Amino acid sequence: MLLPAARSAFTRLAEGLGGTECCGYALYSDAAAMTVCCAVNTRDHLARSQAADPDDAEYYRWSPAEWAHEGVGHEYFTEVNRHLLTRSITLGGLELCQWRDSVYEACVVTLETLLAEDILERDDDTVVVFAVSDHTDAEREAGWIRRLNPPHQTRRFTRWSAAPHYALSCFGE
Repeated sequence: MLLPAARSAFTRLAEGLGGTECCGYALYSDAAAMTVCCAVNTRDHLARSQAADPDDAEYYRWSPAEWAHEGVGHEYFTEVNRHLLTRSITLGGLELCQWRDSVYEACVVTLETLLAEDILERDDDTVVVFAVSDHTDAEREAGWIRRLNPPHQTRRFTRWSAAPHYALSCFGE
């Protein structure tokens, strides 16, 4: 259910951008895995964001909440999100943790599949991200980045996430 929804969302988004160059693709969820959404960033938007805030330039590269097309394509995820919400509210404790982890893994596998299918067009500057709002597990997030990006992008993310400001800018702490 998730893969066809994501495939349709990213395909339609790319068609609607009319040749605008993309530099980021993301799926993201919430701390209870009740929703999945997608985001796409464009080179122009990234350049404007980084120029306006050069001290936090990498934040704009890796943070789907700041991307040009964040929260778009939600109509493709209606059934997925209905299922996730129904399932998440019926679980508690360890079952909810296991369910959440399986949803997160499904999102990463979906992105890996879309990359393998060339649905997500990528060059050396493009990043692919799975993110969780209010996420506080930097090691796990780095693992997702490693799975979805080439080594030079993974190193870039690692340098940025190791900086002292990372926890403040990402997690609001």
